[in-house]
Order: sequence, then structure tokens, then C-alpha cells
Amino acid sequence: MKIIPRKFNFEDIETRVSWINNPSIYLTMYFDVPISIESTLEWYKRIKVDNFRIDFSFISETGELLAMGGFTGIDYKNKNAEFYIMVNPDLQGKGIGKSVSLWMCNYGFSILHLNKIYLYTDDNNIFAYKIYEKAGFTLEGVMRKHKYKNGTFQDRRFYGLLHSEWEKLLWKEMVTDVS
Repeated sequence: MKIIPRKFNFEDIETRVSWINNPSIYLTMYFDVPISIESTLEWYKRIKVDNFRIDFSFISETGELLAMGGFTGIDYKNKNAEFYIMVNPDLQGKGIGKSVSLWMCNYGFSILHLNKIYLYTDDNNIFAYKIYEKAGFTLEGVMRKHKYKNGTFQDRRFYGLLHSEWEKLLWKEMVTDVS
């Protein structure tokens, strides 16, 4: 399936809210649910002027919203950023997460000129971290009982991918087009 990236925009807000309020999303991420349209509009106003993050929506050729992802905490001096992704709850398990992750890494290294892309995921989110490991991310550590969720403390995995490692990957390609 071909993914078409574009900058996250106002028309994506309602879908973002519905996805975040879906258990298949909020059970693997750290949102205080339920999320409202109003709070998401406030978030959107803040991120539009935030130079330390970039957010994308990924659509199909037919215009269906497939995923959202981006980089937060972009550190221009140290050339690193945290990666996040959310896949349409109705389309999980179809390879979209992998495609978006690879595109985001290409964008981060070739356009943002990052030295390192990192991410966090719950230790029990095996499906997600298998995607990251196949993409070339290295497990840098496990933060024991780091986040409280669903009545218990969760271990968090910390992954990183360096520019020098990305350059050797077979799937690496230059990315320059974003609508």
C-alpha cells in the first residue's frame, strides 16, 4: 500500500481525537482519555508554532487517513528527536506502521539531518517493538516500572537508530516530497 505524507493539519483533528479515544491506541500510549476536540484544537494551536516538533498525516491514494506520526523534542544542537506513530485502529497489522516508520526515519536523517532518532514503547507492546527492531533500531535499555498505566507500573523500552546505522540499511532512500 502506498502512503502519501503531508503535514498534519486542521482537518485531521477529528480523526486524531477518535483514534486516541480508541482502546487500541490509548492502551499502548500515554494519553489522558477521553480526549476532546477542544483540547486537541488547543494542542494543534501550540504545535503549529513549535519549532521543536513536526507532525505528519499519512494518507492512501484514495485519501483515507492511514496513520499519524512525527518527531517531538527536536534537538537541533545535538541532532536528535523522539519519534512517534499512531496507525488507524481499523488498519493495524497491515504493514502501515512499518512503511510510516521507514519514511519517518528517511525524513529525519535526510531532511532534518538528525544524528539519532529515538523512541519509547511499552515492554509488552511486542508488535510495535518488533517493527522498530526490523527497521534497524537498537534496544538501548529498559526503564523499569517507568510509567503508571492501567493500575500498574509499566517497563518502557528505549530504542535508538543512528545516522551511521541508517546509512547501511537496505531500505534507506532519500525523501524530499511532503505536501
